Amino acid sequence: MAKKKLAKTVVCLGALGVASKVAYSKYKTAKETYAQEEADSVGDEVKKYNALFEKKVIEVEDEEFTGCEIKAVFSSIVVDLGLATFEKDVYINFTSTASSLTVILPEGVNAACDITRTASGMRNLVDNVEEEDIHTVYIIGKAVCSNIEVVPVNFYVDDEDDFEDISDDEAFEVVVDNTVTPKVDKTVISKENDDFDVTVAVEDDEDSENDEDDNDNNYSGNSDNIDVAVAVEPYGAEELEVQELEELDD
Repeated sequence: MAKKKLAKTVVCLGALGVASKVAYSKYKTAKETYAQEEADSVGDEVKKYNALFEKKVIEVEDEEFTGCEIKAVFSSIVVDLGLATFEKDVYINFTSTASSLTVILPEGVNAACDITRTASGMRNLVDNVEEEDIHTVYIIGKAVCSNIEVVPVNFYVDDEDDFEDISDDEAFEVVVDNTVTPKVDKTVISKENDDFDVTVAVEDDEDSENDEDDNDNNYSGNSDNIDVAVAVEPYGAEELEVQELEELDD
């Protein structure tokens, strides 16, 4: 009995080994075919982009886009046309199997989709406009167990952009110990690894009153230490780490 079980196990392992070799051979052949199709279409008006078990980003920058054909199998493909130019209506034809396809379009271009879906998701987030000289990208294809997205350029905005372009010359109000300080002449905000660093140079007001007995406002223009900052206006940064400034610039 033990010998029979051992023999069956050996046969099963042998069959699995053969099946693995056959599967890998088919994968290698398909991969080479996909790559050859892409290479052969480099000089064509309608280029081909293929992906098999991979992640691929296709960027068309500062040149006319004239359409393409896409094949995706167990892959993720992004076709970024945000910096492309359009001189006429164009077509994107695709087949997608267990894959994700995202098409990014620039402003001033419409999108029309005709997609046959099987257990797949589809989103077209481009707002079409009815104006003359507006070209349309027609996205036509078949999606099986896939996710298809058509989005305008800059649709996904990084949160870090909210903290850029702060002018050194613009004055802001800073909350110090629940008390609004006088205007500051410089506020610098930086974000790294989701941590906020705030540096404030407080404007010294020579006419300000330094009344040590006033508990409602403990700010002094000549104070050596100030606990800064729970919020910065108008940017509204939340839960900023309270930092102590040892020295303040005049």
